[in-house]
Amino acid sequence: MATILAADIGGTNSRFGHFEAVRGSEAELVESQSFPTASAGSQPELLRMLAESGFGLTPAAADRIVLAVAGPVLDGTRCRLTNAAWGIDLDDPSTGLPRARTVLINDFVAQALGCGTAHAARTARDVQSGDARLVEARLGVTAALGAGTGLGLCALVPLPGGGVLPVPSEGGHAPLAFVDEEEFAFLAFLKHRTGHSHAFGDVVVSGSGLSSLHEFLTGRRLTPAEVAAEIGPDSETTRWFARFFARACRAYALHVLAWGGLFLCGGLAAKNPFLVDNDEFLREFRDCPAYGAHLAGIPVRLVTAPDTGLHGAARYGGMLRADQPT
Repeated sequence: MATILAADIGGTNSRFGHFEAVRGSEAELVESQSFPTASAGSQPELLRMLAESGFGLTPAAADRIVLAVAGPVLDGTRCRLTNAAWGIDLDDPSTGLPRARTVLINDFVAQALGCGTAHAARTARDVQSGDARLVEARLGVTAALGAGTGLGLCALVPLPGGGVLPVPSEGGHAPLAFVDEEEFAFLAFLKHRTGHSHAFGDVVVSGSGLSSLHEFLTGRRLTPAEVAAEIGPDSETTRWFARFFARACRAYALHVLAWGGLFLCGGLAAKNPFLVDNDEFLREFRDCPAYGAHLAGIPVRLVTAPDTGLHGAARYGGMLRADQPT
């Protein structure tokens, strides 16, 4: 049995879990703890907060430590968090982490892996049932895409001998298409608001994007939570946001040929399923002259478990130990 200390350090929340993993089985959560990421000024401070909370597993006692972080991971050892003022460098002794037993991965690698766990499946709901043969056979690449503090993406490529290869992405920073005069007016609004030369996923398909969109349509500047509380399935804000979300999903599904399925995750849709579970989302997702029928055959599932990334980080830890005695 392997003891795994997993962490999902996102732009909004940092979650920690103590997992026990037996080869061939899904890791079981023993204990968890979470903190607002902004409450810590550094990674060592976050670990001090964890220790002071009474969390039972220390880094020194863990067989494997997996830190999933919201930002690009360089050389497998370093990351500057995209939505926080600090970063992590495993080669820095001040981390307080045993270097030989610690790995750093992108948070959406953890999200994507977590989407395939039984834990996530218990809360998932179908947005598009897709082709039943694909669901049963698990054919092709699967992809995960989620909106929260930013827009995260990851693809899981099936390996010939079984298992998957996670392919991280920073596609949330790639330009997002705007296609008509109304949308061009919103683009001008965003460029003025952000000072950026173009719009991209992180500023459109995200919590801040929802706020900006609602202000553009209504003239009222609200937080993402306030917007979500006053809109519903028939809101103009919902229709616009669903369209942009689906457009980002369609682009990524075509980029990686995600015929095996698409998972929608992230806090925004998980807390407000009507943002994706609607006709406008499906219409836009399938809107492709050449591959519309293929897109309509992709199973699309909304994963609502808030700790999916934490379970995915633990799954990654189990994958690393697959050829080691437990």
